[in-house]
Parts: sequence; structure tokens; C-alpha cells
Amino acid sequence: MKIVVIMWSLLTLVFSGVSCAGQQWLIYERCELAEGRYFDGDSFSVKALTGYTYIFRLHGVDSPESDERIKSRITAQAKEFKIEEKNVVKWGEKAAKFAEKFLRKPFTVYTQKVKAPGASSKSRYYAIIVNADGKRLSEALVEAGLARVHGKGAEWDEPFWGKTKADLGRKMDADRYMTRLRISENKAKRDKRGIWAGAK
Repeated sequence: MKIVVIMWSLLTLVFSGVSCAGQQWLIYERCELAEGRYFDGDSFSVKALTGYTYIFRLHGVDSPESDERIKSRITAQAKEFKIEEKNVVKWGEKAAKFAEKFLRKPFTVYTQKVKAPGASSKSRYYAIIVNADGKRLSEALVEAGLARVHGKGAEWDEPFWGKTKADLGRKMDADRYMTRLRISENKAKRDKRGIWAGAK
């Protein structure tokens, strides 16, 4: 009887999507970008099938700002990307357009509802976003030279990807997640892709 109880407990953990860190992964399928709402390369409004609109920020990446509201961010990003401040918003707009095209078809959002910092009055949450082709937006932005590796990595220890072709294993820790992104960033720098082509 005790063995049955233990097995049932393990199965419950797997199928509820609870990670080692105790955070539950929630899955929002067939999402769409919310038009006319907050939008950036790495952070944007998403409309779920329920009709509710969320603001999600990508795990592990930072795209240039797409507007000049926060001067300190423009200055910091110019330094990090090694470009002039006047070019930050230009690249931010390119990153936003890239994300919009990348997510033109319904996509899937995976989130633990961990709050991410931001200027919007509405809460925004860290997420992994996978498009209709099974590609992750975070890696696509980095590979295109439209984002740097920065922020919070993701971690999990359970198979929660479902039918989505996410190309990620059943176990991940935050350091390994960031390391995978840094490999892509270093290649983008070597190839002088996107923003790195104009780096000083």
C-alpha cells in the first residue's frame, strides 16, 4: 500500500508541472500578440485563449529599448551593446519587429508567473515563448544579434513541453539555461550579426 501511495505522489508531481524549486509551470497555448498594447523585443502583451491579456518578459535576454521613456536604460544599454545612445531605440524597434514577425502565428507561453521588473503599471511575468514552428523567441533574438544574454534564467525538472517541439530536455538549471544562450550570443558577436555589426 505504501508503494502505491509513493508512486501516486510522484505521478501527481510530474503531471502538475511542479519543478524542483516548487514553482508550477503554466502553459498557455494558441496565444496571440495583443495589438496596440505594450510591446518590446523581449517584453510584450499577449492575449490568451481566455481573452485575458498578460505582459510577459522573456527569460534570460534583454533587447534594446524601443522608446526613450527611461533615459538610464538607454545609457546602460548603449554601454552594454557598445553602440551610441542615439542608435539604441533604432535597434529596439528592429527587435520588436522581429518578435512580431516571429510570433505572427499562434504561439505557446510557458510561465511560472514569477514577476519581472518593468515600467508598466501592470504586472509582467517571466516566460519561455515558443512559436508555431517550435522555435524559442529568446534564442532567435540572440542568434539574430537583437538581444544580449541578461536577467533571469529558467529551470525545471519535469517534462512539461507536451506536443510543442521546444527542443529542450526534461531537466534544466538556470546556469545551464544562460550558458546555452551565451553560446548563441558569442556566435552572433563573431559573425557580427545585427547590433554587434556596429559595436565599437
